[in-house]
Amino acid sequence: MPYHCTYTVPFEMPKGWGNIERWVKGDMVTTVGWHRIDLLSLGKDKAGRRRYQTEAIDTDSFTKIKRCVLHGLGFSPLTKHL
Repeated sequence: MPYHCTYTVPFEMPKGWGNIERWVKGDMVTTVGWHRIDLLSLGKDKAGRRRYQTEAIDTDSFTKIKRCVLHGLGFSPLTKHL
């Protein structure tokens, strides 16, 4: 379906999550408050300081994800503007 695509995570993920291919399901969108979002915790470094994942996904991958979401919301004609 045009509202499904795969995405391979290009950076380190928390233990147990694995760096495997993920599915984007653009027809299953939800709303989350910014105050509930936090960085992914990667544990602690050798000095005992907490480590967090701060890398962002690349522009091409984000465009691919936006296309999936637009298809899922029924706005397929808007994908030509991305």
